[in-house]
Amino acid sequence: MRVAVEIARLQVTESFRRQQFAIPLFVAVLMLGLPAYVNAFSMGIDAFSLVTKNFALGILGFYGATLGLALGASVVRRDLKQKVIYPLLSRPMLRLEYVTGHMLGLAWSCACSLGLAFLALQAGMYALQPVLDPGLLGAFFSILLQSVVLAAAALCFSMFSSPPLAGILAFAMYVVGSLSRAFIEFFLVQDRGAAHLAWGVTQAQKVLPRFELFNLNYQVEHGIPIDPRYFGGEALYALGWIAAFAIGAALLFERKDL
Repeated sequence: MRVAVEIARLQVTESFRRQQFAIPLFVAVLMLGLPAYVNAFSMGIDAFSLVTKNFALGILGFYGATLGLALGASVVRRDLKQKVIYPLLSRPMLRLEYVTGHMLGLAWSCACSLGLAFLALQAGMYALQPVLDPGLLGAFFSILLQSVVLAAAALCFSMFSSPPLAGILAFAMYVVGSLSRAFIEFFLVQDRGAAHLAWGVTQAQKVLPRFELFNLNYQVEHGIPIDPRYFGGEALYALGWIAAFAIGAALLFERKDL
């Protein structure tokens, strides 16, 4: 485990060296100014709160998904390109430890980047409406879990494909896993008449992560209470998929001739 933690530390250090914190800072500034922008066009406190949450959670969700895909798909290829992977693998460690280290580094990078944006959003909202909404914290937690699962999937896929293809595969998995049963039934079946496509999507969802479970935007926007036990189950579900992708990545990595 100590080796994995050291690899995670090196990965985060490399991210700062490559100035990858510039994009999170930009997103944080965007989140900080978003409430003031929405307030200029909203009609009353209720509209301000609803519209701000809608825009902010949408942006955070998109940013988290993009961040996970980009980081997960490129981290191993970067090690290969810079040839830092060879001195690492020359040490007495398992391939699973190497993969786990990168998983930890990805989780830390996602947490820092999304956390900075979330704190900026809370500061911007509190400046205009001095009330803290605990639901936003729950939505942030779900977005973070989704981002890390996507990063783990992209890292796993990058073991047998190029970074762009790994990102595309993980994104396709994300799209399928995000479709709700209502969308499949009413849009694909009743509106489009694509019963075969709907059946294929439904079967694929049985073996892919259900990213729909991480989407709590509607509940948070409309103030619908969420059972605290939901977040525990959500975390266990995410950890299960992260572990599965880590094991899959390690098995694929074993077959690489390095």
